[in-house]
Amino acid sequence: MKHVPEHIQALIQKSLEGSITTDEKVILDDWYYTISPEEMAMFSEETENSIGKRIKSRLDDYIIYERMAARHKRQSVLLRAAVVISLVSVSCLLYYFIANRSREKKTIPEVAAIKAVKDVSPGGTKATLTLGDGSIVVLDSSSNGQIGLQGNTKVIKLDNGQLKYQKGKNGENNTAVVYNIITTPRGGQYQVVLADGSVVWLNASSTLKFPTEFRDSLREVEITGEAYFEVAHNALKPFGVKVRDMYVNVLGTSFNVMAYDDEASINTTLLKGSLKVSSGENSKLIKPGQQAKLNGKGNFQLIPDADVEEAVAWKNGKFSFNSADIKAIMRQVERWYDVDVIFEREGDLHFTGELSRFVNVSQLLRKLELTNEVHFRIEKGRITVLP
Repeated sequence: MKHVPEHIQALIQKSLEGSITTDEKVILDDWYYTISPEEMAMFSEETENSIGKRIKSRLDDYIIYERMAARHKRQSVLLRAAVVISLVSVSCLLYYFIANRSREKKTIPEVAAIKAVKDVSPGGTKATLTLGDGSIVVLDSSSNGQIGLQGNTKVIKLDNGQLKYQKGKNGENNTAVVYNIITTPRGGQYQVVLADGSVVWLNASSTLKFPTEFRDSLREVEITGEAYFEVAHNALKPFGVKVRDMYVNVLGTSFNVMAYDDEASINTTLLKGSLKVSSGENSKLIKPGQQAKLNGKGNFQLIPDADVEEAVAWKNGKFSFNSADIKAIMRQVERWYDVDVIFEREGDLHFTGELSRFVNVSQLLRKLELTNEVHFRIEKGRITVLP
């Protein structure tokens, strides 16, 4: 194969044989994302046809298998990450190139619309901090070190970009309790250490309102959007989270709360510890590995064997979809890439797969287009879902 390093050629061959290791897949994945369509066009016609036939055969067999497996459940298309990775990203790009060049078989007709010049970069560490007096600090552009004093508590921006609240040595409580608010925009996320040592990760388009120190017998904060909590254990001071129409009672625990206004339910997923979620007269006790879903009518649904990895994937820097609806996926895309999504097609499409959150949006959309069930057009600040 021309223009491809020998060690990459060897890894491609191992992938096609099904003997590639996880570490080798990562190397191939990194190499794949450095190849432009122009460079791909320099590969020989013979090589493209040979590899293309092998890849197309494996993709066709896989998609047929998944459709048969899903027929008794729902009309959905599952894109299994393990299979996609085993094909290797570089091989998929060759397949895209071959398919678009073919005049007889246009299996992925809209891939050419996803061009680097129109690409959208992923989100990053961005947030604003509203202090007790109403003044606003842009955290992603502020200097490291102490950025404020709220009552008896120092507000410190650490070298890693994390915000930390550190109670001063003066133990006197002769000042009023001060509340701060951290707000992340679309395309932003942030992490904060509260005065009690609890750590909170905020996803995009979210807010956290909290006291700069916890004096009462109850530690209480309020969120909108999505947040992951690792709560410092203190049996004498339970931890509480206000989430719209729901309240979460916590002891020492790790959990995720997703409560966006444009989602159908508030989802609380427990990783470890214990939780009690309440709404009006309804309440649920949650055990590790379970998820409570509160819909708009105030009804709880308990998921006993929840996909915990999917719920906290964003906090771990990943997109993770487990038979996720295309509209739910694109809502995540809107929030993280700060784009608007328009649908020119309707349909009950579901996808399964995993990808880093820190890739350009075109790389995520390419994965979905592998199914040949959905295609995309990227324009400035907008993504169109095509039939």
